[in-house]
Amino acid sequence: MQDLHLHSHFSFDSNTNPEENVKSAIKNKIKIMAFTDHLDNFCQNDRDISFDLDEYFSTIYKLREKYKNQIKILAGIEIGLAYENANKIDKFIDENPFDFVIGSIHAVEFKDVWLNRKNIENNPKYFFKKYYEYMLECVKSCENFSILGHIDYIDRYVQDKSVIPDFSFYEDLIEEILKELIKTNRAFEYNTAGFRNNLSYANPKDEILEKYKNLGGNIITLGSDSHFPDTISYKIDDGIKHLKDLGFDHISYFENKKEKIIEI
Repeated sequence: MQDLHLHSHFSFDSNTNPEENVKSAIKNKIKIMAFTDHLDNFCQNDRDISFDLDEYFSTIYKLREKYKNQIKILAGIEIGLAYENANKIDKFIDENPFDFVIGSIHAVEFKDVWLNRKNIENNPKYFFKKYYEYMLECVKSCENFSILGHIDYIDRYVQDKSVIPDFSFYEDLIEEILKELIKTNRAFEYNTAGFRNNLSYANPKDEILEKYKNLGGNIITLGSDSHFPDTISYKIDDGIKHLKDLGFDHISYFENKKEKIIEI
């Protein structure tokens, strides 16, 4: 079992001791885990969302050695994408020894989705279309990330879920995004945190999962997006079963930026 989306105190929005994440993962029978702390400097103009990379790698390598007989620990990172900074993002990924990089849309044109949530809810069709148009540009422009994170992340922060536009409204954009991922052999994340954010589904919803499969996509990773030790492995078993029910026969992880496959 894997959990490839975990945050610790290196992220601006977590105070978790990294070793507590490891202990919790082992307790919950996770066999492969990854630290994927936030680096959002590329998509934010007015906030410094970064951390000490040397300390980060040093911490992960020490934990990897200490717990090597109990769990595989991968060094990932979650980067907030911005196509305006695509060259800087790709260069940063090339220059650092991450096992993999989750690319996520946390901001659109440098406006944070969470901070902009009230405007999004007041004009959902405009902002949802803009969000997926921006995502498509980022996927096309930023070439070196490994996994596209929580595609319909924007759903989490609409308080009144009834105003979320029907999937058909932005389906054409989703299809182009998925085709670009498939063409470039990049992964697609099944992120169980949707259930912890008042949604009845993981991110992404089933319409997106089914479209991905129908287009021939087959590189899926699983993560809980946990920021606290007690939510590590959250609904991961359920996620694997759900993917199998939808017709997927394996999940993936990345080590040294190379895909590895686990049959399910």
